Amino acid sequence: MLNRRILRAKAMQGLYAYYKSQEANYNLALDFIQEKFSPNLNSMEQVDRQELNRKKLSALKIFEQNFRHNTFEKLNATENDEEVVVVQAFRNYYEDNRKDFLYFAKSLISDTEKIYDRYIWLLNLTNEFATFELKDPRINNPDSGLQKNLLIKMIQNDPRFNKNQKIQGRDDHEVLYNWYKSILKPDEEYQKYLDNEKPGFDADKKICIYIYKNLLFKSDLFDAYMDSNDISWSEDKHILKSMIVKTFKNLEKEDDKINPILLSNNWDEDKDFFSKLFEGTVNHDKEYEKLIAEKSKNWDIDRIAIMDKIILKMALCEMIHFPSIPVKVSINEYIELSKNFSTPKSKKFVNGILDVLSEELKGQGIIKKSGRGLIDNK
Repeated sequence: MLNRRILRAKAMQGLYAYYKSQEANYNLALDFIQEKFSPNLNSMEQVDRQELNRKKLSALKIFEQNFRHNTFEKLNATENDEEVVVVQAFRNYYEDNRKDFLYFAKSLISDTEKIYDRYIWLLNLTNEFATFELKDPRINNPDSGLQKNLLIKMIQNDPRFNKNQKIQGRDDHEVLYNWYKSILKPDEEYQKYLDNEKPGFDADKKICIYIYKNLLFKSDLFDAYMDSNDISWSEDKHILKSMIVKTFKNLEKEDDKINPILLSNNWDEDKDFFSKLFEGTVNHDKEYEKLIAEKSKNWDIDRIAIMDKIILKMALCEMIHFPSIPVKVSINEYIELSKNFSTPKSKKFVNGILDVLSEELKGQGIIKKSGRGLIDNK
């Protein structure tokens, strides 16, 4: 099941991808300027290469200066060739950023919701393995094995789990058979289970948990395939493993009803938090950049690790725009993110900056907390 810490990490990764796309768009803008002042090799007209090069260097300088000082609006697009090209380069840059922002904001939600689809797909793997048993002449014993497993039958007979999903739209049959043959079949615990003609509910439950926890999720073969076909696998696999194991552990007796693990207790609320955190951090980027720069005078703002800057900006967004979340909770959560995703020195740096900024912004009335268990800042 997802929690707010996981959602913060996913938002951070989405922001990292977005900011890297901004860097790429910046370079595309520079390429656009250079191309506009490059000689047309197919033209029969005489070209003044020296003049073209002068204009190119002048345009690049104008672009970089206005980008650094955020003075794009002051450019006069009719004054000379260089400024006309620079204005178009800026328009391209901001339009590309706008498209990327919309893409990442949308894909963050859709990719996270796919975790549930992947969970259902993974739960159905045991059904597939049971089918392979029936086709294996050395194992085909109708009175034993996964084909008679009580928990697997629950999954087979429940329409909520009965989805024919495929990874990336691929035909998985050969891949699944290879997992059965290479991972499951040679395993001693699985072979012992096969030899037990009347295993009972507890043994059925134990083997299901064992297959996922001790075989599949520890298999390099399984991990490599999932990683190559699911861009979020490395971040999501621990969530998925927990969801699957919990599904089986929740069953305590044969007549219990198997229930899928929800993605979240309140996905609409969590989705709103997730979206607002991503969008708010981007929309207030310049404002947060300035606040961070003012409090890190011993550091060159351009040399601060990009992940540290993202973490600080997210923390500021959460402290300012989420009044029901206590400041201490936000600070602790982003310190944890810095420990797990940034440099060894990040924890101390992030903690120091957030402590100073939180006190200052509370004093200015910019951070105001209200809600159950919280005291309003007057």
